[in-house]
Amino acid sequence: MNVFNLNSRQLQNLSETQIFKGVSIDDIKSVLSEEMVVLHSYQKGQLVYQPDEYSRSLVYILNGSALISTTNGSSGYQMRKIKENEFFGVAALFNDEDKYVSQIKALKNMDLIFFQEQIVQKCITKYPRFALNYVSFLTDRIRFLNKKIRLITASSNKNRVIEYLLSHPKQLGDSFKLEISLSQLSKNLNMGRSSLYRVLDELESNNIIHRDGKNISLRDYEKLQEYFLKGE
Repeated sequence: MNVFNLNSRQLQNLSETQIFKGVSIDDIKSVLSEEMVVLHSYQKGQLVYQPDEYSRSLVYILNGSALISTTNGSSGYQMRKIKENEFFGVAALFNDEDKYVSQIKALKNMDLIFFQEQIVQKCITKYPRFALNYVSFLTDRIRFLNKKIRLITASSNKNRVIEYLLSHPKQLGDSFKLEISLSQLSKNLNMGRSSLYRVLDELESNNIIHRDGKNISLRDYEKLQEYFLKGE
């Protein structure tokens, strides 16, 4: 499939992303026609990016999904899943580093559009709305990483779990689905699995959260904050 020949639904989806929101369909088509915009396909389980092998590109997931993780010897930290209509790769742009910061593996068969660094720079200078969107995207990435840092540096097991819970729902009563197993979450939070279960059970027994499989909803925000402030 030629990148320029995306169907109307795919073009509309791209125009509604954080990066291209407000950029006209005609301008998006013009960008897609550039030689520095290429389409690549990956099979389930295939590595897309890794520290020693990556492209200096902003990458759009046309379809499929992937897992972003860090690598540290035989262990790894699963950060988040990324899916159709999302971007990744911003850390590969506009720097002199010779290694990428994480590993990205396809969870399903994927079609990816690579916007190479030169075309991203061209879009920033040519389309003011793209430039503002790009800054907003970077800000969101910084906020996401700051949340991860707070999780790791929280003073107690309970506070690490609470920080994690508070970082997901957008408002009281909202539910979110765990993207990783509880076993992996306990590793990410640097705590034992039994300790994680114990904290979740305590919060649920006090009617602060509700769990339904991998779905978690926040019931009592103020009480959850009180738990955090105790720092137990």
